[in-house]
Amino acid sequence: MVRQLFPLLLLALFSTATLAESDPTAPLGWQAPSVKKTVTQRLPSLEGIVCPEQDQCSVILNSQVVLPGEAISGYTLKAVDGETVILQRGSRQWRLALYSEDITINE
Repeated sequence: MVRQLFPLLLLALFSTATLAESDPTAPLGWQAPSVKKTVTQRLPSLEGIVCPEQDQCSVILNSQVVLPGEAISGYTLKAVDGETVILQRGSRQWRLALYSEDITINE
C-alpha cells in the first residue's frame, strides 16, 4: 500500500512546487509578457583635440585616442574641427565642444 502511494505523493509534491512558481490567480495557459531591456550608452566625454600641422586631427574621448571614422562606446566620430567634434549613433548626431556647455543634438 505504501509503495503505491509513494509515486502519487511525489507527483503531488512536485506539482505543488511548480504551481508556487507561477501566479495562481492567472488564467490557465497565460504567460507574462517578456520585457525588453533597453541599453543606453553614455555620450563619450571629450577630453581633447589634437591637430598636428599636416596630419589628420585625432580626438581623446574617454581617455582613448580616436580618429575620424572610428567608433567608441557605440558612437562613430564623423568629423573633427579645431574646437568641436561630431559623433553619430544611428541617425542622430551630437556636436561636442571642449566645454560641456556647448553640447548640441542634431536630429
